[in-house]
Amino acid sequence: MMNEELIPIPRDFLCPITREIMENPVVLVEDGHSYELHAIEQWLSDHNSSPMTNQILTDRRYIHNFNLKSAIGEYCTQQKTILSLNQFLTFNIRHGRIPIEWDDKPTLKIRISLLGGSNVGKTTIARYFQYGEKTNFVHLKCTSTIGPDLNFFYLDQLYEDKYVIIIQLTDIPGMERYESCCDNHFRGCHGAFLIADSTDIDTLERIELYWYKQLHMKGKENVESTLVCNKIDLYEENCDDEYKSIFLARAEHFSSLHNMTICYASAKRGDNIRVMFKQLILRILQNKSLLKQIKINDTIYNSSFIELSKRSSLSSRQIDISKSSSENCCKIF
Repeated sequence: MMNEELIPIPRDFLCPITREIMENPVVLVEDGHSYELHAIEQWLSDHNSSPMTNQILTDRRYIHNFNLKSAIGEYCTQQKTILSLNQFLTFNIRHGRIPIEWDDKPTLKIRISLLGGSNVGKTTIARYFQYGEKTNFVHLKCTSTIGPDLNFFYLDQLYEDKYVIIIQLTDIPGMERYESCCDNHFRGCHGAFLIADSTDIDTLERIELYWYKQLHMKGKENVESTLVCNKIDLYEENCDDEYKSIFLARAEHFSSLHNMTICYASAKRGDNIRVMFKQLILRILQNKSLLKQIKINDTIYNSSFIELSKRSSLSSRQIDISKSSSENCCKIF
């Protein structure tokens, strides 16, 4: 999903009189040219000649050009779609409550999981993504996650000019004794970051032998994934050239074998954290199969929520009426 260039306006779509794109084109019968309706009406009220040829008109009739109007409509729709897409691609990922003016908008929830062994930096990545550089909270020592930890974000641009995109980020526990409680998050996620510690090649092996297989065995058929080699700052400072060469070769081979994007990141410094999230979100939205599932699931959710709200409102009114009736029946006139 990349920025698209706007298509230049075809000359035939411009009214020769106003030099603007036509909304209601008509063909002047005698000269065969198309004009905007209100423009040619104004012209004919002041002139007795063709706007294009300057020849005297013996037939001042005009007819609607429905084919041209249809073509202009398709062009304008296409341009609007390109503008909307380019605007959406400028999105930022925000933490907190969505804007109040979006409360009545339909939502699409994208579920992303952080997968990897204990101490690879999953929680630090989640914290940096949430708090950014505004706090030194991410530099504190993080304890091991003992249960799925959920964080919610939203995109500050509407998708397709109408959908609010909600991001559910799940930090999955990396210790083996908690792995059984994560099956539901494998099945439910639309995208995943497979996170390895760049200074510990065993964590990359664990990605290969366990986490990747579990994701594709229990997860959705078309789930999007990214291999994240975290702690690249420590890798650059502390690892020797031989280890670096071996680790890089193995990581590149694994990502190439599974046609997977690879990202080298540092949660401590913030290197590539927001970039990798944005890229994964765009790939999920570009995945037609996943997007269809997301839209179906959230349509059902939104419909259920509206129905529940209506029932709650009706129930509240009934209680108010009952209360009012009860109060009135006891009044003495």
